[in-house]
Amino acid sequence: MFKGTVKDYNTDRGYGTIIDSATGQNLTVYANFIEFQKGQILKAGQEVEFEIEYQRHENWAVHVRIV
Repeated sequence: MFKGTVKDYNTDRGYGTIIDSATGQNLTVYANFIEFQKGQILKAGQEVEFEIEYQRHENWAVHVRIV
């Protein structure tokens, strides 16, 4: 698992950006790859854990969990 910080997330559109703490790389995150607990929402500045998957010529954050 990698760690990072949510740069931005648009709940209406269901996607955003996570910054990988180790590399500073921007990763796209989509709502269907976030593993929420009941009542949680993703917002800028939150610390998260995730895995990286290469799809459609870019790296995506998948299996995202709020730390």
